[in-house]
Amino acid sequence: MKNVTIKIKGMGCQNCVNAVNEELSSLEGISKVNVSLENACAEVEYDETKVNTDKMLEAIKELEYEPSL
Repeated sequence: MKNVTIKIKGMGCQNCVNAVNEELSSLEGISKVNVSLENACAEVEYDETKVNTDKMLEAIKELEYEPSL
């Protein structure tokens, strides 16, 4: 398992946090997600053989937020 912290611009409320959490959690290979509104980031634990950071960033972009590593 690997860990990554993804910075996320554009989240403004708990609904934003929930949306990002649900989107990332739905990806195969992700075992843990902790989205922080205060720190504007998501900490993700994942299996690098099943999912990569590009896929995570794309999933967040689809929600119209601005992710970066």
